[in-house]
Amino acid sequence: MGARVSVEEVNEYLTNVGSFVRSNSVTVEALDEGLVEARWTYNPDVLRPGGYISGPTLFAVADLVGWVLCFTTDGIVPMAVTWDLHITFLRPAKGGDVIARGRQLKRGRNLIYGDVEMFIEGAEDKPVAHATVTYALPKEVPGT
Repeated sequence: MGARVSVEEVNEYLTNVGSFVRSNSVTVEALDEGLVEARWTYNPDVLRPGGYISGPTLFAVADLVGWVLCFTTDGIVPMAVTWDLHITFLRPAKGGDVIARGRQLKRGRNLIYGDVEMFIEGAEDKPVAHATVTYALPKEVPGT
């Protein structure tokens, strides 16, 4: 069926929505129904000592990907909000762009549940973090 929105529409929306998105340097690269791939662009100015990408940065990436998962089935839903997010850090994140792949596992009447796997570009076989995300949809979502 495909996503309800395009990569271009989502990135344009995210560019205009607020500084909290722009400051995390995240770009959506691919969408399909219930699937999102995004990139956090490596920035040596925001690393922790030792050159590590911080946990809060990975958390923010997971949260954004979870939000965009809502868009793939419901269109751009500004008021979909984080209901729950659990993250497990699997190994140090160091040395390049973070690629995040999210998938929507279940869409209920009011909640969307998914997961996000993150790895450093070029090291897909070595995930740095895994998150489970739940988003609450607003009471009235167009097309539902």
